[in-house]
Amino acid sequence: MKIMEVPPRYPNFEQTAIKKFWDSLKEGKLLTTKCSECGKTEFPPKIVCTSCYSDKMEWIELPKRGRIYSFTEMHVVPTGFKPPLTVAVVELENGVRLFSYVVNARFEDLKVGDVVEIDFQEMNWYDYKKHPYFVFRKV
Repeated sequence: MKIMEVPPRYPNFEQTAIKKFWDSLKEGKLLTTKCSECGKTEFPPKIVCTSCYSDKMEWIELPKRGRIYSFTEMHVVPTGFKPPLTVAVVELENGVRLFSYVVNARFEDLKVGDVVEIDFQEMNWYDYKKHPYFVFRKV
């Protein structure tokens, strides 16, 4: 019987079209793409605009502050995390909404509209290596 090798669920971070995004996290910056044709800001970064289908995308840095738009507490969490885990959708100052973990506040201490800042920390990903990623910190 031949054993098949199963490819990883996600590609190697170094071989993606958005490698610049992953590299920026190592530098403490959160980059994404903006369409040069229609002006739509995309997150996660895209190589083609989802609004006008242009491939003329430019890299921009996202603001580091935003307000909690929605949040919840997870009791069943991904491997490597300790429950309960507070997660939030945050609307940045430019209107882009992001989802991630809130690392310095408990669920009970948050409310919609609270100001948070983006911070960076290493997380285990699907290739079982640590990679930098963004999280939220309540201000």
